[in-house]
Amino acid sequence: MNETAQIAQRVKKVIVKSLELDIEPHEIADDESLFEGIGADSIAALEIVFALEEEFGIEVDDEDLRVELFDSVSAISRFIAEVLVDKQS
Repeated sequence: MNETAQIAQRVKKVIVKSLELDIEPHEIADDESLFEGIGADSIAALEIVFALEEEFGIEVDDEDLRVELFDSVSAISRFIAEVLVDKQS
């Protein structure tokens, strides 16, 4: 499993836990819209951000908080992978 896939699995777990969803993480498709698919709203998005910051030890800047970031698990995973690479540099 590559790094982005591992990140995606962790992201799904964070989403399920932070939103207290009654589903298993693997039930969220990587390309499923978080807003349309699981019904996340702006408050849920902030809860996800706080949980992701804690899970991955990162800080999401205000300018990074845009709808495209929460388009899907894949989008979030790519963003986190980029942040982690930048953090290591």
